[in-house]
Amino acid sequence: MMLRMKAAIAAVLFSTAAGAYAQAPEERLFEAIEEGKPLVAEGIVARGKVDLNARNKEQETPLHRAIEKGFKELAAMLVKAGARVDARSANSETPLHAAALHADTWFVNLLLDARADPKLRNDDGESPLQWAVMTGNPQTARRLLERGADPKATDLKGNTLLHAAADGGYVEMVSAFLDLGVDPRQRNRAGKRAIQVARERGYPEIVKLLERFEKD
Repeated sequence: MMLRMKAAIAAVLFSTAAGAYAQAPEERLFEAIEEGKPLVAEGIVARGKVDLNARNKEQETPLHRAIEKGFKELAAMLVKAGARVDARSANSETPLHAAALHADTWFVNLLLDARADPKLRNDDGESPLQWAVMTGNPQTARRLLERGADPKATDLKGNTLLHAAADGGYVEMVSAFLDLGVDPRQRNRAGKRAIQVARERGYPEIVKLLERFEKD
């Protein structure tokens, strides 16, 4: 009885160890990122026997996930090791889209310095710049503009950056895009101008600003 029990325990331990050993390095890399273990992930990358452009179920790469999690050292290591900076997820989002969600420009700078394209759009027609505007990150938006992002781009619904800034109540960005020549009279596919969006959202300061430009 005791021998059979020991044999059973040994079999379980062996199968567990074998399963862990058999796990692909790409799986371990994604797992480490999701579990918030950047040092473990860095160790996997450092060994050099992992596909840096592997995909998860959402077709995101480790670089997408590292940026979304805010792991600076890991993201820098992935870029330096050759990860594709313009890789697209299932929704055609690039790592730069993820970087645009951060108020800190560190990730945006990392990717732009590695020649990431700021004009690439996702399946909704949204650029990283539009994401920066929608999430209220003026410094990130400014950096993207400095590196070639299109201030006059629209998404598939016809929304301009003015629509996005007005929707979020971001006065500073509304003013900046007006100065860059974005037309305040331009309507989206719902027939609305940015000023109408601002009125609906209850942002009187933006309404006054847009009224002044519409009269010019």
